[in-house]
Amino acid sequence: MTRVMVVADTSDENSDLLTVAVAGTPLQRTLGGRVVVLPMRDMHDAMRATRTGEYDVIVGPAHVAASALVYGYELIGSTAGQAKFVLVGSPALKSLADLKGRRAYFPAQDSLRSYVARGLLQQEGMTPRTLKQVTYGQTSGAGLISVAGGGAEATVALESEWKEWLQTHPKSGVVLATSRDMPSGVSVVVKKDTPDNVRRAVLQWLASPDNLVPNAGRVVSASNAAPYEYVASLGLFTPSDLNGVTRVSAKQAFELSQKGARLVDVRTDREYAAKHARGSILVPYGEKSLKALDFDSKLDSFGGLAKLDKSQPVVFFCNGAECWKSYKASKVARESGFTSVYWLRGGMPEWTTEQLPTNP
Repeated sequence: MTRVMVVADTSDENSDLLTVAVAGTPLQRTLGGRVVVLPMRDMHDAMRATRTGEYDVIVGPAHVAASALVYGYELIGSTAGQAKFVLVGSPALKSLADLKGRRAYFPAQDSLRSYVARGLLQQEGMTPRTLKQVTYGQTSGAGLISVAGGGAEATVALESEWKEWLQTHPKSGVVLATSRDMPSGVSVVVKKDTPDNVRRAVLQWLASPDNLVPNAGRVVSASNAAPYEYVASLGLFTPSDLNGVTRVSAKQAFELSQKGARLVDVRTDREYAAKHARGSILVPYGEKSLKALDFDSKLDSFGGLAKLDKSQPVVFFCNGAECWKSYKASKVARESGFTSVYWLRGGMPEWTTEQLPTNP
């Protein structure tokens, strides 16, 4: 059974249209075997799936592909072309620093555009919480309208969109920051052990006339993963260190557990049931706060922490370097008075790679 996830970034109209078209096209005709194609609009769940390896093939926007490339996938195709994004501010602003205490409109938090926006803010040492208010919407087009109408003082847009907008709305805003070129449209990744005949069939399926959408571009063969490293750097990954918390490898976490430390899995019930580190306990971290250094823990739920012994060493982990739950759990535990807090940043992917014991 070949499992295919087709991810629609609803903040990007062309990506959304193309992924819907692809998901509606029978792959069985091309692959000649049993195939399951799942259209995915939940970007948060899509990012989770890139880490757990639930799908053999993933079709989606650049930041989903960038995540998958870290966790055992290879790039085989993309819609040719690159694009830049810009942070646009109201005419009165002169620099990114002027955004402090202002209002912004960004698309859905897990969309590519919002990842880019956070990365551009970080260039100035800022996060969304540095702003007075961030409204997360479901469409990208509302951003420029909101800035022009005074509903927001900043937004993120494709550079090409901004230039077109400026022609009909002169002096309606200024560019505060510009990203580097990054892959546009959708990308296609497969697990590294995917047979060549399946790879060929997938590309043939994606390049078929049935899947052509105006302005979205045709999917072509691609193998250069270098451009995705920049995408990943913009906001996918947790920091490498956390003050007051000891970061450990999977082997070190296992050794600590053998000496009495408590392994604490902060993922969901479903993920824990599918596979977990042997001897670990499940204490889910309910994440509602932003994926940012200055996240607001009051927005999250972590009631299970109160049931743990603060004097016992604890090792928190989730789904790898892109999963913020264990980072947040470690910080909350440290601030709650736990004396020995360890953070397994590599999470279950690293634990599995090291072939450490798991259940079931």
